[in-house]
Amino acid sequence: MKKTLLLLLLSLSFLACDKKKTSIGGKVTNAVTGEPVHNALVNYVQCDGSGDNCNETVIGQTYTSLSGEFVIDQKTASKSKDKWIDVYYDNKKVGHQDNIGLKDKSINIVVTL
Repeated sequence: MKKTLLLLLLSLSFLACDKKKTSIGGKVTNAVTGEPVHNALVNYVQCDGSGDNCNETVIGQTYTSLSGEFVIDQKTASKSKDKWIDVYYDNKKVGHQDNIGLKDKSINIVVTL
């Protein structure tokens, strides 16, 4: 019984190792004017699954500041999944960037409005 309980606890600890805190940030700018984009919705998304079986999960989201900057902090994400950012402005998707890491701090997203 003790061995079974120990094995169960050890298995659960390995599963928990895949979750990490994430802290990302960057800036959204207008492709035409080069100006910062204020009040754009930034979604940090990961794929739970692979290929055609990808279930998108929003890790965190925030709006850009007057300077076009954003920070998504203190959210838990899986370190082994594909991650990306989608940017929305006036309820339309205007930007996308793939391969976002858990600690990327200088993400620059250029969008066409």
